[in-house]
Amino acid sequence: MMSTDRRLSIVYACDNNFVPLLAASIKSLEINSAGSQKDIYIIDDGISASSRQKLIQSISSKEITIQFLLVKDVVGKITIPYFNNAALPVTTFFRLFVHTFIPAGTERVLYLDSDMIVLGNVAELWDVDFGDNIIAAVQDPGIKTLGCSWGGGVRNWEELGYQSEDKYLNAGLLLININKWNEFDVCTKALDAAVKYQKHIVYGDQYCLNAVLANRWLELDPEWNHLVDNDKPGAKLLHYIGNKPIYTNYTYSQRYREIFFDYLNKTAWKDFKLVGAFTRCVRMIRRFIRKITG
Repeated sequence: MMSTDRRLSIVYACDNNFVPLLAASIKSLEINSAGSQKDIYIIDDGISASSRQKLIQSISSKEITIQFLLVKDVVGKITIPYFNNAALPVTTFFRLFVHTFIPAGTERVLYLDSDMIVLGNVAELWDVDFGDNIIAAVQDPGIKTLGCSWGGGVRNWEELGYQSEDKYLNAGLLLININKWNEFDVCTKALDAAVKYQKHIVYGDQYCLNAVLANRWLELDPEWNHLVDNDKPGAKLLHYIGNKPIYTNYTYSQRYREIFFDYLNKTAWKDFKLVGAFTRCVRMIRRFIRKITG
């Protein structure tokens, strides 16, 4: 059994539309990563009071604490680039600001996208040796390299002084060496890249992190970020890319969808109804209006 004498700092960022995904993710973390104290920080981009309460009610383990952090308190007066893409909500940029609220003395932080189901014990990641690297992550199985032939990597890799074959990370799971993150000033560099190289961006802040951290990250076992377009067994963490399992137009493995709902049904969202295309469109428009109007 793993030691319970250390605290694991885990960060999510979420808006009210994705709260059911977040609830299932935290429940999977509670069940499959038992044996250590987990301090969960949620960067709250408009989560309703009722959804907050349902999230808290969904957790039964004393090993988990949850703290909600308002975006304005995390980001301050910094303007976040906005991309009108339903698959890339602006909340993804909030992972860049983990250094603004993590308690002093914390050595590493695990960032997880809210559309993930944890099947392994994340405490294993606290035994990973960073070496001189700033973060640890999984190589994206679809893009693989900065010079990806179909253009989904870092398209200006040559301008940035990299090699075409340098590996490209998927930013859904980031194990962060917080001291090196601060020393390298990752947040400032990534936001600068978002502004300076906007015409090259394909996947929001994932482009920015690859543009800034190429060759400065440690490659993890790919099963720690197993994309659900791959139905092979062995996943330690499922990443529900594209259309989410809460949507009627989800198209990936039905077995993975069943796994998701197995965890969701253990939360206060156990009676959740699938979201259709019209509702999604309305939500996207509302989100866009809220972002551009501040």
